[in-house]
Amino acid sequence: MNKRDSDPVTYRLHQIIASRLSALGESSPYTADANEPDPRYLGYGVRAPEMKRVIADLKADFGLLDVEQKIELAKRLICSGYGEQKTVALALLERMPDYFSPARFDLLEQLIRGLHGWSKIDAYTGSLLRLVLQTHDTELVDLLKSWNADRDPWLRRASVVIFTRKVAKSGLYKDVALANCSSLINDPEHLVQTGVGWCLRDLMRWHKEEVLNYVVDLRNKGVSSRITLYALRDIKGEERRAIINQLI
Repeated sequence: MNKRDSDPVTYRLHQIIASRLSALGESSPYTADANEPDPRYLGYGVRAPEMKRVIADLKADFGLLDVEQKIELAKRLICSGYGEQKTVALALLERMPDYFSPARFDLLEQLIRGLHGWSKIDAYTGSLLRLVLQTHDTELVDLLKSWNADRDPWLRRASVVIFTRKVAKSGLYKDVALANCSSLINDPEHLVQTGVGWCLRDLMRWHKEEVLNYVVDLRNKGVSSRITLYALRDIKGEERRAIINQLI
């Protein structure tokens, strides 16, 4: 996105946000997102408490923007490459999930493709995408199925981690989630494998017998232990030892 080719209010607010985050990063003793492996992912090193204060201070400014200005600002923040700016974008977008009707799923995908990191993919799927799913489940499930076979491993991860946490607890998407997991059990990417394992673990909390049998079967077929052991994380003690003994 060019610097000054559109709304000056949005441009100026983006500059203010970027400057504040940069200053906070310069004063931070922490390494900037050391756990993010994608070289496209940038970070200032701003920690969660400071991010909460930044977002709280921006609420009044967000309230002065119209819908199109909010979308433009979110695009600018995500296109920056900086994880902290992407977090600010999520704080903006999760207040307007109704904007993302199926007619705007191309834009939704464009935004998700710009995330390039564990923390941001997981945050967006657990918040914005979950809210969109509540309103447009048929259409979003179709989009997730296309991401499941996408060349971008971050979209493949998104296609399964959306079915964790509250979505898993709802019990509404077990079959879709298992189908998406099954498509990725031989995926070579670590970030995808852990996403599959996490999805299976959370599904197991609400569909224990079925998903546990599925996970044991996967392991006996030689599927990566990164997936199966992650899926079994909630199984403890004697029950876990008994299950591990079943594995070849």
